[in-house]
Amino acid sequence: MTHEDQTRPPMLPALSRRNFLVGVGTAAAVLGIGSAGAAPALATSDGTVLPLVAPLPAGQPVRTRFAPNEQVLAAYLMIVAPLANSVRDVAPNYGWMEDGWQRTPNQPYNSRIMEHVATLSWFYANDRPWNPYYRDPALLARLDAALGHYLSLQHADGSYPEYAPTEHHLSPTGFGTVALAAVLRDLRAAGELYDRRLRIRDAIRASSAWLVDTSRPHWNRPVQYANQVVAGLSGVVEAAHILGEPAVSASVPNRLQIILKDGQAPAGFFHEPVAPDAGYNFDVMLPDLGALYKRLPDPAIIQLAERFAAWFGYIVVMEPGRDEGFILSGTSARNIVATFVTTPVDDLDRSALARTLVPHVPALGAFFASAEEKTQARDAWSASTAPVSPRQKQDSSPRLHMHVPQAPPGIPGAQRDARVAALRYLRESTFTELRKGTLDQQYVFVRRPGYYTAGLYGVRQNSLQRMGTNAFWHPVAGMLALTVNSTGPDDWTTVADTVGTASSRGPVNATHHAGSTPSGAAIPADALTGYTGVFTTRYVTEDGAVTTDVTHRADGIRRVLTTPGASRERIPLIIGTGDHVAFANGTPAPYGQETITVTRGLTVTRGNLRFVIDWGVGREAKYAPMDRSYLGNRTHRILTVSFSGTLSVDLRVEPVS
Repeated sequence: MTHEDQTRPPMLPALSRRNFLVGVGTAAAVLGIGSAGAAPALATSDGTVLPLVAPLPAGQPVRTRFAPNEQVLAAYLMIVAPLANSVRDVAPNYGWMEDGWQRTPNQPYNSRIMEHVATLSWFYANDRPWNPYYRDPALLARLDAALGHYLSLQHADGSYPEYAPTEHHLSPTGFGTVALAAVLRDLRAAGELYDRRLRIRDAIRASSAWLVDTSRPHWNRPVQYANQVVAGLSGVVEAAHILGEPAVSASVPNRLQIILKDGQAPAGFFHEPVAPDAGYNFDVMLPDLGALYKRLPDPAIIQLAERFAAWFGYIVVMEPGRDEGFILSGTSARNIVATFVTTPVDDLDRSALARTLVPHVPALGAFFASAEEKTQARDAWSASTAPVSPRQKQDSSPRLHMHVPQAPPGIPGAQRDARVAALRYLRESTFTELRKGTLDQQYVFVRRPGYYTAGLYGVRQNSLQRMGTNAFWHPVAGMLALTVNSTGPDDWTTVADTVGTASSRGPVNATHHAGSTPSGAAIPADALTGYTGVFTTRYVTEDGAVTTDVTHRADGIRRVLTTPGASRERIPLIIGTGDHVAFANGTPAPYGQETITVTRGLTVTRGNLRFVIDWGVGREAKYAPMDRSYLGNRTHRILTVSFSGTLSVDLRVEPVS
């Protein structure tokens, strides 16, 4: 027998006239909640049907009243009133949070919006010295209305829609199961809304059954959008825990085995959909694995995390002397994320709950702020006299306030630094590693004493992935060139203007050869891992228009480009504010100015080292700034070299004489 099957609790008292009048009298204040930056709510009846939730009292929130692990809730406290008051209390769509919260499209059928019922229920049910909404009847009434609308969106098979009313979508069903399980927990703790609890109980039973049903499309092999599937499994396990019904999640260990076999590539990344994505893999999938492990310590979860940690250790490239760096973003298929920052700031800590896995997968410790940094950041937040900023509508996912308070703080800084030092490209000066995708894709990472570089070859999974050479990094000087998977001209590519082919923006066929030319003996793909000598990778665009030969030497790389006519080699440089950039002919290349000249090369001097980009003969070259900055003191600059037919470009690092 579940909680909701027991004796019905007494009915709620009616809303008092006093509370009703307070709500009406503060309607104007509620629309702005009295804080800069907070968006107005659409109080559809102005409180004449459901009383409005009052704005925060003057002077709140008070930072020092928050427990360190609950500071993340302060920004959500700022939006409780506008969020609750956005719940429609008139027809049509009674109960819809209509003011554009969390997800688009802002339509009444988009159930992702309604996950904020978990935000409203938390503030209603949890007594804190800084929470004036604890047991607020106006908040409860609006939560009840929102739950009515949310539950009405569920299809008979247990699924929910997101982009169309008749859609049966994995994402809202998985994330929604987590949200509704949290609401059930809160309402139970408060002893409220018995009938609604019965509906929620039935709803999460049905959604859990749909989520684990292997006849559904999300279990087709290979499993795609692994973050959504794992979020669903996390929801199922959470529902089983809240319901006290182990049978609800009995099939989850089997489903984890499916993810292990068919939802993670041999390379180690999770499918998004059948390619890597740094954002979804690290910020969404990994913390949900942590949430799963807290409820279900299944060995498959550790295997998944270990494989991913090994993969992430190749594509997160730290800048020398810093605990932040760049992501080899050209591999990512969905999110345009170029930098990696181990932030200790809770309201940015989307991956927080993944720290649950660090004691079991030590390699993951390289990618999180240390416990000391977390403590220092929380102390600074508490001591600050600045007003708390509210969550912005489209950056208000309830997952953040659900995850951060229960996440471990992190490992000591000395341990974290040791994990960073153990990253392979920092630990070793020479290696070659080829990792295979689930699709016919080769992810090749090359470390030599003078650099670290990477390339992606094979089929192109979608329009954001960038093929070919995508980075050039030095262990002392840091990143010189980096492809970003955006729609702009910021990828390392050769553009054959006569036919309109860009070598990075379509599938490429790659072969590997011993020595400094593609005429050397072929190196089978399976034999490339462990190869330590000079080798050349030839990759050719699908139409045959662009052939690129990349020779990996000890001190640098050479790219030889062959095209049918007028073409451009485009190199996306990462330039620091203190770098000195000059063309080989003596023409300066000022930091924020576009420069065009005829020359044979370009140099970037950084400290006591100089990056040299040399194409041998005088050709027109353009150095152009881009409106994009990274890590506080780095920006993108695009070097474009014009040529016809053939171009040879050397990249190396040398000491400043």
